[in-house]
Amino acid sequence: MPPKELPGFYYDPEKNRYFPIKGPIPGAATRRPPPSAPPTPPPAATAGCSRKRARRPELLSAREMYGGGVIFSNKATRSTFKQQCQYLQASQPMVWKYQATTLVADKALEQLNTMVQTPQGLRESRMLVTGSMNGSIRLYGLGSALNNFGNEIEFLPQPAWTPVEKHKSAALPSVWSSEAAFSNFSSSISCIKKVGLHAPDASNTNSSVQRVLVATLGSGESGGSVYIMDLSGTIDSAMGSWTACRVASLDRTVWTADCSSDGTHAAFGMDHGAGLLDLETRGLSWLCRSKSDILSQKFVHSGNVVLCGLRNGSIAPVDVRQKHHNHPTGVPSASTARRTVPMLRSKHQGRWRNQADKDKCPRYISMSSAVCSLVTLSSDENYFLGSSMDGCIKLFDLRLIQKGGIQSYEGHVNSHTHLPLVVDPSETLLMSGGEDCTVRIWSIKTGELIFAQSVCDTPFTALCWPESSRDLCGSSLFDVNHSWGAWLGSRNGLFYMHGT
Repeated sequence: MPPKELPGFYYDPEKNRYFPIKGPIPGAATRRPPPSAPPTPPPAATAGCSRKRARRPELLSAREMYGGGVIFSNKATRSTFKQQCQYLQASQPMVWKYQATTLVADKALEQLNTMVQTPQGLRESRMLVTGSMNGSIRLYGLGSALNNFGNEIEFLPQPAWTPVEKHKSAALPSVWSSEAAFSNFSSSISCIKKVGLHAPDASNTNSSVQRVLVATLGSGESGGSVYIMDLSGTIDSAMGSWTACRVASLDRTVWTADCSSDGTHAAFGMDHGAGLLDLETRGLSWLCRSKSDILSQKFVHSGNVVLCGLRNGSIAPVDVRQKHHNHPTGVPSASTARRTVPMLRSKHQGRWRNQADKDKCPRYISMSSAVCSLVTLSSDENYFLGSSMDGCIKLFDLRLIQKGGIQSYEGHVNSHTHLPLVVDPSETLLMSGGEDCTVRIWSIKTGELIFAQSVCDTPFTALCWPESSRDLCGSSLFDVNHSWGAWLGSRNGLFYMHGT
């Protein structure tokens, strides 16, 4: 007689018994599940500059498939094809050093557009103005527009750093300058700023006037000074048409200066205060007073507000449209002061004593150390970047001052040196040199470290990231084959970094 079928069991004729189809066998020892493997620790975070990036063929393929929209994204960030290309180009730069330029560009750098009178006629060209700690200012002609003057000498570039497994690009053009410095001041140059953003007009030589604001630090009993250097008309020789006019002589150190974009005002930071200079009337007035020195300044794009970075770590936005009394000569008197910048509380002190103390400075930002550099963004004047002496770099929003920085940039090394920040013309990349002699480039939007490499034996204390000028005749060799380019200055000499 065949065995009776039981639901959930099967019959084994050899053993003449039923066994369950599912579940443990009756009477068998209970088996415990094997212990789960320990969770794999997340991979250690690597520096942003070592992160694998999309290659050029992948970027080109993505552009053909998806166009110029958002093609790379994750939960945290989004980037376009253009931004990815900029990151890729910035991660593999080429660095050149110009020979025989020691101690000529260790304090200030500024690139200008000028008109040059050559044997072939008028030519638009670019010039680089450099300032040093020994008080000298030099002018360098870029490209081939100035190589026909008999009193100019040629400065040749040589590679200082080349990316691994990358072929060396074509050599940069030489720069031209006189053997002697253009001008020697009695104290160190603290800054050089271009006055206004107006480019020279090739059709009207009388309008091709480029002015530069120069500030000297001051030493000993002598205070600092502020000069205006005018280049009127055309340059018959590289140095012949420049004149320097002192517009302010002060009894205190001038740490920094900046000019408004329309070229009407200049602000300069001093010991215990800041002054405002009307470039049309040459009138002086107090911008603000403080118990702390003002080490850095920057006008916002509209020119209505100037940011003042103080030694005590405060960043004070001051409106230049407030009423003031001109003081044409000497030091501005205390009675003409517009605003007094209070000493913000230290992080080591306690909380505000009362609400009234807290309300005294609702429009001030406090960083962790002395503010040595400020950079504003023209795409939105509410945003600006600030760096402090302890290596902290942050992005701020003037509308969210009380919340502090809205973005941080890690990896910067600094302890006591006045190191500048610069951004590229598209305001995508941020660059700075560190006391460890390393140049670093970050993404402004994401804070990612894109490039970090030591390319010199001394820190870069002067930086200039000029706008591209490919339309300038005779000067396009500097950027016609490169995606971007920036000037760097240290005690070792003048450097140029560009994308490959």
